[in-house]
Amino acid sequence: MAFDIREIQTQLEAAPIVSPYSHDLALAIICDTFRLAKVRPPSRADWGALEDQARSPLWREQVVMLAHVLVSSALRQETVQALTKNDDATTLLQRFFQDVAPLTAEMIRSNTFRREEFLRKWVRVVGGECKGESPKGSVARIEQLDYRKAEAEMRRAEEARKKEADKRQQALREAEQRATEARGWRE
Repeated sequence: MAFDIREIQTQLEAAPIVSPYSHDLALAIICDTFRLAKVRPPSRADWGALEDQARSPLWREQVVMLAHVLVSSALRQETVQALTKNDDATTLLQRFFQDVAPLTAEMIRSNTFRREEFLRKWVRVVGGECKGESPKGSVARIEQLDYRKAEAEMRRAEEARKKEADKRQQALREAEQRATEARGWRE
């Protein structure tokens, strides 16, 4: 099944910015999506285990955002078509929430790149493809969008900047020390 990411993005931009769904309603929407595909949805115990495994305060936000994008776009219908009876909903959701772990609801709502990353990771988890892209192109795009990588690169750049600043500071101290010693020797 080919998901039209651009069309889904357009539909989401036209939707309200804030998800109107409570957490319980979001769970029901996600479960209904699996039911429509004739896949057994996660049980209450499965949802509890998913939340425990996530160990993140962002998990509930991500659940609500997933429900929001499923209902506010064609993502739900395309997901139903992509899922097979052999899929395990709990395993799919576990992989998805691990993939999107650092994304907040605000990031997904307000940042086009984070929203695209969120959508593409869902498409990958349900076994779909992106319309007009090769599988390699889709993987490359996810790698390009990956917030974790961007965050790690930012940390590395910050550490390199800090090391460089420390080196400059040390060189300045050494120069001041030499200047002080030279003045003392001249006097």
